[in-house]
Amino acid sequence: MRILFLKYLFLLPVLFLSKSLLTDEENIYCFVGDAGEVNPTQSKVVKALANSDCSMVWHLGDITQLGVQSIDDPELQDSFLTPFKPFLETGIPLYLTVGNHDYKGDPSVYLEVAKDYPSIFYPSNFYTKTFGELCFFALDTTIFDKLYYFYKRGSQIRWLEEEVERLKNQCKFSIVVAHHPLFSSGDRDRANPQLAIFLENYVFGTFDIYITGHNHVLADEGDHKKTLQLISATGALPGGSPKEIESGKFNIETPGFLKMTIEKNTARYEFVSAKENEILWSNVKVGTGLR
Repeated sequence: MRILFLKYLFLLPVLFLSKSLLTDEENIYCFVGDAGEVNPTQSKVVKALANSDCSMVWHLGDITQLGVQSIDDPELQDSFLTPFKPFLETGIPLYLTVGNHDYKGDPSVYLEVAKDYPSIFYPSNFYTKTFGELCFFALDTTIFDKLYYFYKRGSQIRWLEEEVERLKNQCKFSIVVAHHPLFSSGDRDRANPQLAIFLENYVFGTFDIYITGHNHVLADEGDHKKTLQLISATGALPGGSPKEIESGKFNIETPGFLKMTIEKNTARYEFVSAKENEILWSNVKVGTGLR
């Protein structure tokens, strides 16, 4: 009996270590955008996320359709907190980024929301979050899309340069999440010149993957300057796929979200339908960290 006890005592640290390593490797990162309008599509996507195996969800902007002016604005409850209640009740972490519709109100209200909801993470309009050697950069692209927010750009650019330098030796894989894509194989045109200049200079060619919303599709747009662009923006209003999809690309307008697992410097990702929970497209990206 004593020998058996000692055997289990010896195995306990090994089992604990193995479980910890397994948990790190099995993190499933999910992404959804443009889920701010109350309709049957939003309900399907929220239900699919609540019943998913996602370890966390990154919201890619347009959290509400009309924006919110204060913590007491009815739009906050009507378009976000109430429809997302089935998901929020799971306790799965929700990381927010803001989009152009959120700027119809005051995006800083989401700072207050995050304080009231432990599972919602939103410390600033732009921030970093690391998971070991995996680094996420959440950016605010609306200030580059809209000319009248030019005065907000300098602080984000300086912060981004400092964070890239600070984390360069730590990150084996890097992801930027934001609202606006640089280009699209769908009906929407590429980013306007001021946004395109920012993305070309500070995102593409620096990070491994750029994941966005805004164009209401699920899309794998391929690599540009060795940075992969993915779009997951069918949280409420699908629409905008081309009649003919370019060879080697994926672009579909159906309710769903993006799922990703990352091991060392390799990301395996798939787009999932919220209707049937079926995989619509899958692929692999090998990264190099921060360049």
